[in-house]
Order: sequence, then structure tokens, then C-alpha cells
Amino acid sequence: MKKFFKNPSKVSLISLIATIVVFILQLIIPTMVDKVLGPIFLVFLLLNPLFGFICSFFIKGKRKILYILMHLACICTISVFAILVIIFRYFASFGP
Repeated sequence: MKKFFKNPSKVSLISLIATIVVFILQLIIPTMVDKVLGPIFLVFLLLNPLFGFICSFFIKGKRKILYILMHLACICTISVFAILVIIFRYFASFGP
């Protein structure tokens, strides 16, 4: 585990892949399972891109800017989508 966190490039890449996979799972999973896993997925989608964004600042070399931009785009799209899902699903439910 110590070797994993000593390589910020690997940590940032795994964080980005995990965020995209969980986002796709959240869109695919039926609503019955979504009642249990939905809040867990949403918290993960809010915190994981931020963690990867912070880790991407410790990368050395030319990939640093690429990882920072990818995580920033991920934060701007997926995390905002997750916040909107929280708002419309739990606080302002218009549907049945």
C-alpha cells in the first residue's frame, strides 16, 4: 500500500478510472438496487475526483497538466451531475 501511494501518477489514474466506472454503474443499475447503493455511489462520486485532483499535483513530468485537466473536467461534469442527482432525488422529488 505504501508503494501505491508513493506513485501519484498511478493513484491519479486509478482514481479517474474508478470515478468513470462508478458513474457508468450508477446510470445502469436498476432503481431497486439504487436505493441502497445510490447514496454510497454519490458520496464516492463527490470525493474521489477531488482526491485524484489533489494527487495529480504531486506528479512530476509532462503528464501533470494532462491529469490536472482530466480531473478538473471530471469534477466539473460528474460531481456536478452527482450533486444534481442528490438534489432532485432526495430534496426536490417531483415524480412518483
